[in-house]
Amino acid sequence: MIDSNNSSSTIYFNINEVANIIEVSAATIRNWEKKDLFTAKRASNSYRIYSLEDIEVLKRIKYYSKNYQMNSLAIKEILMPHVEAPPIIKDNLENPTTHTPSRKLLGGKWKEYRIEQNKTLEEIATDIGISTSYLSKIENGQANVSYEVIERLASYYGKSVLHFFEPEEEQKIVVEKGKGEKLQTGLPGVLMESLIAQKERVLFPMMFYVEPGYGSDNTHKHNGEEFIHVLKGVFEITLDENEVHLLKEGDSIYFKSSTNHSWHNTGKSTAKILWIHSPVERNTLR
Repeated sequence: MIDSNNSSSTIYFNINEVANIIEVSAATIRNWEKKDLFTAKRASNSYRIYSLEDIEVLKRIKYYSKNYQMNSLAIKEILMPHVEAPPIIKDNLENPTTHTPSRKLLGGKWKEYRIEQNKTLEEIATDIGISTSYLSKIENGQANVSYEVIERLASYYGKSVLHFFEPEEEQKIVVEKGKGEKLQTGLPGVLMESLIAQKERVLFPMMFYVEPGYGSDNTHKHNGEEFIHVLKGVFEITLDENEVHLLKEGDSIYFKSSTNHSWHNTGKSTAKILWIHSPVERNTLR
């Protein structure tokens, strides 16, 4: 916490403290500022500082972005004092009503990985913040699952989210342009297209189509390595919560999946991204 020079009655927090309070990365808060959703005050040393009132505003930004899947323009409108905001309701991960993946895309691997780790239903459910009965339904294919829950489970098992989406029954060597399997993952504003049709694979080559203002702001990590190449538009990816890379058309990036990462489209048009994931890291190869 930082004492304000302007007012002895006001307490300010730095960006890392605020990130911990509202449970987002510092990079996410900086991205909100880049989108003109919020302007932080500055201390005498030019570092960002935040009051308790500022933190409440940031909580609202997080809430409307996450729960109502609003883009930056919609949130900016909501934050205006003359606009009535939607009511804030308690998060309910276990009853998703929108932005859920098609059940046919969910793999039957959850129980397999839990048993491999010698974990009980109760242990896994407690660790990722859902009920034991809900996790049991997920493992048996009896529940609608939001992208957030899938992401938590995949990260817990050290896997990419893509690892839990089943490919088509038909296996082909060649996938013609535009005919790859479309994956509705439940992540709003994002469509994925598989570029291979093979059940047994070491690489997961995908085409991502990301609408402006959308992406995956929740920081996550898993096993493997990532290669990203921007075919169209712009794409911002944050590594280790503070290393921000803005990729433009023709740019590429390569990193270990075990690095914390989040990403979204900061441009004004749909971004087209070639994204290749390998679940195997090079130092594990012999």
